[in-house]
Amino acid sequence: MSYRLSSVMNSVKTLHIPMKYPIAFFIAIASYQVYATPTGFGTFTRDSSPKAGSVASGRYTTPTGATGAYTVSAGTSNGYSGRVFTVGNNGIEIRNDLNTNIANDSFTYTFSITPDDNTAIHTVKIGQASYATSGNSEVARQTLAFTKNSQINTAAKATVRNNPSVSYYYEAMGDYFMGQRLNTQDFTYNNATEAPQLRANNANKLYFYRLDFLNGINLGGNRFRPSTNNNGEVSITSGGRGVLPNSPTFINILKSTSTNPNNQSTYNPLTTGDEIGNGTNYVSYGIENSQSKYVIAIRNANSVTLTYEGIMNGGNGIAGNIIGETYNEWISFGVESELANYVFSGYVYNDNGGIANINNSVSNNNYFNGKFDNPNNTNPPASTPPFESAITGSTVKPIDCVTEAPLAYTNVPTTDAGRYEILVPTYSLAGKSQVCLIEERGDSDYPIRTTSAKQEVSLTLNGDKYLYENINFGRVIEANKALVLEKEQAANDCTISTLPPSSQNNLSYSRDELEGVDPGQCIAYRITATNRANLPINEFVMQDKLQRAGVGGAIVTSILVEPRFNASDYASNSVSIGQNGMVITDSFTIDPRAQKTFYFNTKYGSSQSNP
Repeated sequence: MSYRLSSVMNSVKTLHIPMKYPIAFFIAIASYQVYATPTGFGTFTRDSSPKAGSVASGRYTTPTGATGAYTVSAGTSNGYSGRVFTVGNNGIEIRNDLNTNIANDSFTYTFSITPDDNTAIHTVKIGQASYATSGNSEVARQTLAFTKNSQINTAAKATVRNNPSVSYYYEAMGDYFMGQRLNTQDFTYNNATEAPQLRANNANKLYFYRLDFLNGINLGGNRFRPSTNNNGEVSITSGGRGVLPNSPTFINILKSTSTNPNNQSTYNPLTTGDEIGNGTNYVSYGIENSQSKYVIAIRNANSVTLTYEGIMNGGNGIAGNIIGETYNEWISFGVESELANYVFSGYVYNDNGGIANINNSVSNNNYFNGKFDNPNNTNPPASTPPFESAITGSTVKPIDCVTEAPLAYTNVPTTDAGRYEILVPTYSLAGKSQVCLIEERGDSDYPIRTTSAKQEVSLTLNGDKYLYENINFGRVIEANKALVLEKEQAANDCTISTLPPSSQNNLSYSRDELEGVDPGQCIAYRITATNRANLPINEFVMQDKLQRAGVGGAIVTSILVEPRFNASDYASNSVSIGQNGMVITDSFTIDPRAQKTFYFNTKYGSSQSNP
C-alpha cells in the first residue's frame, strides 16, 4: 500500500498506517493407509431384541464421536437360508448364509440412522466385510437407493470413497477373467490378477468356468490344451462346473480377447470420487473378504437400501448352468460424521502490548505487532510486558474472497469478551478453496487497525477440516498509532552548505514557533518519521506543502532552495528548486521501531501579502 502524508503543519503529528499481514495456516495431512478391510465404520452395539419392523437395531458412535441409533430391515431374499450379524468397533457386518442349487441369489437390506443431534452431517458407508477375514464374494450387481436427512440443508450424495486394485479370487472369477492364452492352442489358468473390485454395470454377460474342467489335455504347471469340435469350440467335461459363453472358441472364452460378443472393454472400473446416482447400480467382482477394500459413502443419508444380486453365469460349487449362485455373501454398513458447518473463531483485541498509553519511545515487543499476545484471553500474569486484552463492539462476517458477496452464517454467543465464533454452512462453501472474514465496528473507540480488515482463510482441499481458530483482528486507540511525525525548523541566512546540524552551520532545530524571521531569510525543516510498531511500514511517502500567501492564513510564499539533503530521497514530481509547491519523497520502508529523517530548505518570501 502507498501512504502519502499531507502537509505537516503542527509541531508533532501522529498518523495511522494500515498494514496487511499474511496469516499462515499449517495443515497436517495424515498419510492414508489402505487396510485389508475397510476401516472407520464406527462403533456399533446391537439391541437384544430388534425394534419393530427391523431384523437388527442398536446404537452407533462415529469415529469423531457423534452418536445415533440405527435399524436394519430386510427386504426380499432369494437363495439364502439365514443371516448372521457382527457388531463391534468397525460397523455392522451381515453374513448371508448359503442355500445351494437356487439360481439368481439376491437379498435386500435397508440401513436407517437417526442421529442424536444434527450439528454434524452423518455419512453411511458400505463395504464388503468389516470383520470377516475368511470367505469371499461372488460377482454381483448392487442397486443403491437412499433418502436424505431432511434436518440438514445438504443434498444426499453417494460417491466411491475407495476402490483400489485388489487380487481377484479365482474360485469366484474363473478363467473367463484369469486365464491367459499362450499360443494358438495352449492356455494357462489361475493367473494372478489385480484390478479394482467395483465396476460400472453393463448388459454383457459374465461367465465362470475353469480351463482344467474342459475337454483336453492338462500339460502340468497350470497349463492346459483344450480340445475343440469341428466349429473350433471347446466344451466342459462331464461333471465339470461352469458355463461357457456363446460360440466358445479360443478367442471368445477369455474376456480379454472376446469378439462375439466383444466384452473386452465392458464393466469399466469405478474411480475414487465417482458418483453413484440414486436408484442406479454397479457391479462388484469376486474378492476374498480379507482383500476387499472398496468403500461407498452416502453423505447426509437418512436411509440406504441396497439390493444385492448374483449375476455370474456358472459357479464353482455346483455343476451345470446355475446363474447367480453366490453361496455365502457379506455386506457391511458403517457411519462417519463431519461438522455440518465450518466454524471460524478468534478475537478482536487491543494490540497495545498491554500498555494503555505510550510515548514516542516504545520498548514493548507486544505493542502493535499484529499478534494477539494473550491467545487464551486470560488475566495478565505478573510479568513484563503484560498480556493484551480482547475488546468488544466488533462484528465478523464471512464473504466470498473474489466477489466479496456476503455468505450465510450464524453467530454463536460466547462468554469471552471480544471473542467471536461464526458457523458457515458447508453447502455455502462448496467448491471454494478459501473464504474471507471481515471485521467491522460501529464506533470510533479503536479506529486504528494493526491487521487487515479482510483476512483470507485457506480451506483444506479434501474437506476434512471444519474448525479454524485464532483468526484474530487487532486494533488500537488513536493515541496508540504506529507512526509519529515530528516537524522541526531552524532559521538560517541561506548561505549554509549542509542541513543536518553541524559546527559549520550552527543549525538548531526546534518544534517551537520561530520568531523574528525576516523576508528573504531561509527556514530549514527536519521531519522525523518514527515507526513505533513492531511491524514494518511499507511504501511510506511523506508530503509537505510549502506555504503560499493567501492560502491557509499564510502571508508570505515560500520556495524550495538549496542546499538539498539526500536529493535522491525525493520523487520526480516533487517541487523544483526555486518553486512553490509540494515536497514529495520517494517510497520507503520504515523498519519496526526505526526512524527515517528528511531535510529540506526553504526561502521565506521577500514580500508579505495583506493580512
